[in-house]
Amino acid sequence: MNLFLTIFIPIAIFGFLYIFIIENNGLPEWMARASRNSSYIWTYGVITITLLSIIKFLQTI
Repeated sequence: MNLFLTIFIPIAIFGFLYIFIIENNGLPEWMARASRNSSYIWTYGVITITLLSIIKFLQTI
């Protein structure tokens, strides 16, 4: 069951995104703005993952 979910969920998400982009004849404006500011998204994403990892580690002590 877990293998099915790990394969199905990403394929479904990418499929819906593909259909969404094709129907709108390109990226929507909010996606275009987000892709221009991708360095900020990566920075905050790395910081969030690091903080969550530290919190999880501290809970196991």
